[in-house]
Amino acid sequence: MLEDGHRMDEETTDRAFWSVVQAVDKAEAEDKPLPVEVPRMLHHIFEADHQLLRSRDQVRTNITCMQPALEGAASFGQALGYIMDDISHQDLKLKEGRKCEGGTCCEACSRNVFPTFASGPECSLATFPELASFTFNELEKTSAATILQFVRLIERVRRTMAYEYGLDLATLLPLQTYSRKYVAGTTQQGGGGGEGDYVILHTDEATHASYHYSCVLYLNTQNEEFTGGNFVFNDPLAAGEKEAKRRLEESYKNAPPMSLEEEIARARKARRDLTPFHPTTGAAVIFSSGWENMHEVEKLTSGTRYAVPSFFTTCPVPEGAYAQMAVGKPKTDEEIADDWLHLLLAHRQESPQESVGRVKELLMKWHYMTTPLRHHQAARVSQDGLEAAEPASPVVAEPAPAAQAVDAGPAPAPAPAQAPAPAPVPTAVQGDTPNPTANPYANWASAVDPASGNTYYYDTVTGETSWTWPPE
Repeated sequence: MLEDGHRMDEETTDRAFWSVVQAVDKAEAEDKPLPVEVPRMLHHIFEADHQLLRSRDQVRTNITCMQPALEGAASFGQALGYIMDDISHQDLKLKEGRKCEGGTCCEACSRNVFPTFASGPECSLATFPELASFTFNELEKTSAATILQFVRLIERVRRTMAYEYGLDLATLLPLQTYSRKYVAGTTQQGGGGGEGDYVILHTDEATHASYHYSCVLYLNTQNEEFTGGNFVFNDPLAAGEKEAKRRLEESYKNAPPMSLEEEIARARKARRDLTPFHPTTGAAVIFSSGWENMHEVEKLTSGTRYAVPSFFTTCPVPEGAYAQMAVGKPKTDEEIADDWLHLLLAHRQESPQESVGRVKELLMKWHYMTTPLRHHQAARVSQDGLEAAEPASPVVAEPAPAAQAVDAGPAPAPAPAQAPAPAPVPTAVQGDTPNPTANPYANWASAVDPASGNTYYYDTVTGETSWTWPPE
């Protein structure tokens, strides 16, 4: 059927998925290599999922990209302030434009709601129980079905983002993704995956400079399994301070006495345009990660809310990083199958260090594992020493009109991709004769570590890396 050019419908795609699960379970039970037919079929499933999604409803709002108006120490001070006080964040001075540090983002920004991004069975915690607390770092006791389903959903997000923003699929990689549980009456402890019952106002790109595109996929439904917990886009009030004052005065009419905390919250809301989204099973929100999309999660009042936040980067992976792997970029279908087995599907005990290393390699190889060999990026090195890329992905077209859309106007065409910025190096004095030994860092460049998000430096010739500049 596939060889004849036919597309898979939802029923066929679902049957294909479960046949892949059976093949993986069989290979593991018999301690045999993963058949090459497994990733080949997964590639067909991923493409079918994307094509099927394009026929479903999408509510798109195009908005102006924004970034902090202040730079350097002043910008850092404001960023630090909102960690302690989200009101400081909503009052940030902004200017138009896409920041996209270290990456190659589209110049168009938007927020998109997909009411049926995934079906109920695809999000079922009864069928995939480990989805409630999934992380790539702990897979030893996670079923192959849940692992494959999680990857399937995240790859659907990636392809949707690439299509929506006109990006070459090869340039977009997941930087962090996991399942998040919100429990009414709890306070978050630790990082983003910890339990809690709300999330303060924030900008994803402000919390992590390499977050360029964001998604939240919901695994259960408001007012069925939890109450409260709206996802809210929080924008400056377009009507200005006069309208804010009117709103505030209106809110006090017939209002009971309030605490100081309630007074502050009331005044804060009067000065902002709030756009709440009510979570339902299988719905997703996809948006550019810049300051045009400040958002928060309102406090849960009862129950438990499950969601899958994921953050994607357009920061390139340096070639030197692949050279340091035991097995670099896959060059055959057998090597792709081996990567699926060893980086995702092999149930084994790991030390924390082994787990971090495996996840880092998984995220860097994501595109190579989730697309056929014929779509793998053929990178070349231009004369200036920076990587350039051949078009490699079918997902590069401009977004087609959605089945249902609310637009603030057509999105501008994406800007042409720029080569990644090299690491800072000493510059030669003009007029001097170039001396190949005068600049010991001429072959060095910078990149972002997908696992930690920190900037590091690497020698494009030897593959040597360093966390500090200049390298030690």
